[in-house]
Amino acid sequence: MSQRKRKHIPMIEIAASALADKLSIYEREIAKERRLPAREVVRLFTPDHLDLHCLGGVDRWYNLDMRRRGPDLKSKDQLDTSRAAKVRRINEKWAPFMRAIAAGRKPPKKQSRWPKRKLWSRRRQNVQQRGKSKRSRA
Repeated sequence: MSQRKRKHIPMIEIAASALADKLSIYEREIAKERRLPAREVVRLFTPDHLDLHCLGGVDRWYNLDMRRRGPDLKSKDQLDTSRAAKVRRINEKWAPFMRAIAAGRKPPKKQSRWPKRKLWSRRRQNVQQRGKSKRSRA
């Protein structure tokens, strides 16, 4: 009986082997018994960015986590989307201010939509103080 020559191991088989370690013991045993193809094992997972891609996260192995597909991943995706949108809104709001500060100048004050008027309590104090000063001169 001649011995089979050893060829290289396909990348999909290596990936399936690594991802099978993330399965529970029960699921892994079922996959072994049924001899699921490597593609089926890989299809159970999807890559997820640790640092969001839209916020500068890279598509490298150290920024990716293979997560199990399912409702948990869908809810995490929705949370990630809302977080990214909030970061963008905040950045757009503060961008002119941060640019002015970085350039070393004071940013202009925005015009308030509320009219300026003196507070009545301060106005009374000022009137009373003026009245006292006029009396003391006489």
